[in-house]
Amino acid sequence: MFLPSSLIALVVATLNSLPQGEQLPLKQDPIPRFPWIKRFASVGESYAAGLGAGSRLDWSCSRYDHSYPHLLHTRYLGDHPNRTHEFLACSGATTTDIVTLQLPTISEPLDLLTISGGGNDVGLTPILNSCVYQIFPTEPGDCEKAIREGYRRIHDQSELRKNMTETLQSAKTKMNPEYGVVYVVGYAGFFGTEDGLCNNVTWSLWGDLRPDLPRQYLGVGLRRELDSMVEAVNGVLRNVTLAAGRNFRFVEYDHVVRERRGRYCEKGVNEPNPNRVGLDFYEWGTVDVGDNSTGNGSWSARPREKDVERWVQETLKLHPELEIDEERRWVNKSLIKEGGVEADGLIGDSIWWLLPDIWKRVFHMRPGGHDIVAELILKDLEENGKGVKEDVGEL
Repeated sequence: MFLPSSLIALVVATLNSLPQGEQLPLKQDPIPRFPWIKRFASVGESYAAGLGAGSRLDWSCSRYDHSYPHLLHTRYLGDHPNRTHEFLACSGATTTDIVTLQLPTISEPLDLLTISGGGNDVGLTPILNSCVYQIFPTEPGDCEKAIREGYRRIHDQSELRKNMTETLQSAKTKMNPEYGVVYVVGYAGFFGTEDGLCNNVTWSLWGDLRPDLPRQYLGVGLRRELDSMVEAVNGVLRNVTLAAGRNFRFVEYDHVVRERRGRYCEKGVNEPNPNRVGLDFYEWGTVDVGDNSTGNGSWSARPREKDVERWVQETLKLHPELEIDEERRWVNKSLIKEGGVEADGLIGDSIWWLLPDIWKRVFHMRPGGHDIVAELILKDLEENGKGVKEDVGEL
């Protein structure tokens, strides 16, 4: 069978008129969202380490995988085959630790750095212990004393302000001078103060185990005092960050937590309510999705008496210089001087950090809180991008 020549010509013309197939390029890695961020590091204390949030990445410093630094690197900043992340934040760190132990390990210029610090400098541990959960038994007046000491350290120009200024000066020497950016992360207030439903609530550990000991209650006055202290710390951090130069940016997330009703004792909430949807901080008994007893300890509502007894015995074995005096306080015998014990001799942070993470993570951010911080940093990077080359001598 022969096709008419006219039909053959029509078919050929039609085929020639069809668009030629384009050669597909070889599959390539996606374009990085922030190609200029190749060296990223995070320094700070337990809030940067993500104490208790997610799965544990590190034992000595209690770093967790739902901390905002780890979330930034593994999720929010997007894929980048050449980006590295030095996760140096360590639970319990002071600004002195950041300057002397963390920043010196960074050997090459950074494109992005996050810093969280200052809370331990003002005595956050003894304040929360004396005023809220009393893991270490306290006496009447200890809460007020701890708050006064905290405010003294906040307002004393030679303490928090000086420490953070030196921290940012040290950080600047580690940055890419062309466009490196430093994010200084603040803190969020812990409490709602709009009603009195929490006035008769106590989170005192010894309130259950030793009813003869005085308890601290979450009265509205105390809640306002503690929130005001957080605001005062943020004020210092904000001012120091602004003075540090154009490439230092302050991350303020207190207003987001407040708008989300993510604090303890929010209006209309009956505490304790450790698993309330939207709560951004850990309470005794909070259980996150995926929590188990292998990573953070036992997820009981609060430490049991046998847990406390075991911890006391283990502490005394590890620290023979300690003893419990007649007032049921930890005393470091090596610090006893004429006239009594040094100001920090009773409740040292080094002793506090021997506690299991399931206890220590109370008053720290849950995964949702870390998402807030990571999202704010991401938003700022999208809007303001990389830093600018600064004049020599700034800061």
